[in-house]
Amino acid sequence: MPKPEFCDWAFPYFRNQDRFNPPHKCTPYTVPIAEEPVPDFPNIDIMMTHGPPMGVLDATVRGQHAGCEHLLRAARRCRPRLYCFGHIHEGWGAQKVQWNDSDELDIKVEEHIEHVDTIIVNEQKAKEDRAAVVDISQGSDTAVEFGKQTLMVNASIMTVAYKPWNAPWLVDLDLVAAQ
Repeated sequence: MPKPEFCDWAFPYFRNQDRFNPPHKCTPYTVPIAEEPVPDFPNIDIMMTHGPPMGVLDATVRGQHAGCEHLLRAARRCRPRLYCFGHIHEGWGAQKVQWNDSDELDIKVEEHIEHVDTIIVNEQKAKEDRAAVVDISQGSDTAVEFGKQTLMVNASIMTVAYKPWNAPWLVDLDLVAAQ
């Protein structure tokens, strides 16, 4: 069985093993292995993983999508305000995605997301300011509607040549105070 890309780095499981979703939310062709699956909406505000979800800021220099389809399903299920990841160095950037409203999780990868808005960043200014800044709080131009949209951030600092070139991200977001 093939493992995810990049000589198995950072991936201790096979592609057909789903460690992010509960068994009843896995697709028929996967083996559920989640000991602590990602919680359902609305229990997660910020999701962070090492690697990206499939099809989101995960394209390699060869144009291959190296993300995880199980992470994509888990992210759609939990619908966080912010989802931050890395690993695919050439995928640095941010996108605001609008989720498919259907409850169906066993669909094609490209059907999980209805719409994508790429966050435009002046990379030189971001380096000078020491951060790429995006505001997803209510009233901002890039506001995220909780439960319907998520800001996806590939925060890889390194380039494919392993040079620390990309700016870090600074995200302003609204969070509900704990009771």
